[in-house]
Amino acid sequence: MNGQKLKAGAFYENLKSRIVTGLLAPGTKLPSETECMEAYGISRYSVRKALSRLEEEGLIRKKQGKGCFVYQPNRYRAGEGSKQVLLIASRVENFYFLKSISGIENALSEKGYTLTIKLSNYDSRIEGELLCKAFSGHYAGLLLFPSESAYLHTNLHLYRYIEERKIPCVSLGNKLCSTDIPSVTTDDYTGGRMAAEYFVKRGHRSFACLMNQEEYSGCMRYAGFAAGLHERDIPVERCHILWFGHAEIDSLFREEADNILRLAERTTAFFCFNDAAAVNLYRLFVQNGVRVPEDVSIIGYDDSYLCEINPVPLTALHQDPETAGYIAAQNLLRLIEDENYDCNKVFMPYLKERDSVADI
Repeated sequence: MNGQKLKAGAFYENLKSRIVTGLLAPGTKLPSETECMEAYGISRYSVRKALSRLEEEGLIRKKQGKGCFVYQPNRYRAGEGSKQVLLIASRVENFYFLKSISGIENALSEKGYTLTIKLSNYDSRIEGELLCKAFSGHYAGLLLFPSESAYLHTNLHLYRYIEERKIPCVSLGNKLCSTDIPSVTTDDYTGGRMAAEYFVKRGHRSFACLMNQEEYSGCMRYAGFAAGLHERDIPVERCHILWFGHAEIDSLFREEADNILRLAERTTAFFCFNDAAAVNLYRLFVQNGVRVPEDVSIIGYDDSYLCEINPVPLTALHQDPETAGYIAAQNLLRLIEDENYDCNKVFMPYLKERDSVADI
């Protein structure tokens, strides 16, 4: 019996995935019930149950005497009437995510909505599976903390599906590369330029960066930083830029310690992707006799509590994820009511001065 259920589930998931990903185009006729039974080794009842689910989700249409056909209406309807919003996030320990949740829940509860959270663990494959399940229509809308947002990765077809079906969806924290899915973000390009401007104002002329290459925000922070230096005729040394991904962050300051310390000998200032990276950098320097800010200055990004509790309080670019979360959820609810509502919102960061940058 369990084996039969597994096979029936596989039939449903496989067929749904092929429709959602576009392998089965609108208008394509599906195999007959008998053909499905033979191909998957399941009962006629299981085939009909799976097809009924797909029809309820708006993915197929049954035509009397002709069979079942792939169908994609212009407007997402399966979640209408639902009071649940699905949030797909990377990991819960992410500072931006944790602070955003409070704002999101406040905005949703004001309108009688509840929040369901699913985690992708920075894995685009898991994120894709969660998106496919979200298309079942149990949710009124989606909030995304996208993984690998800087990449043109394997979930692009699912983001396109969201756009084509007009599924209410807002990306938070990062803009999704190569999509028009609305987003609520910080102007990270401007934040990077602010960091460069501040370092130069304090007399610095040689720099290093620790940046996340997988996140759109990381790419924009670096791009803004580089632009800020170019505007002041200061060259950007590519060998001074250390890129990392989420899978590498835990080992970065062990495996790249010697490289980072050599950079500290050739530069006077480090711009970090976020406060967590800045704090880890500070600890590495302290352990190896490098003084902050006397020998090397540091600027972080987020302006989280980590900056305040660090032995040398860290200067950082400030962003407000709680307000961003509130606005993102509020805009999503408006999008549910009006598919043409413009949900995009960009917040301006500002520099919070503390003690980690010295004059030279």
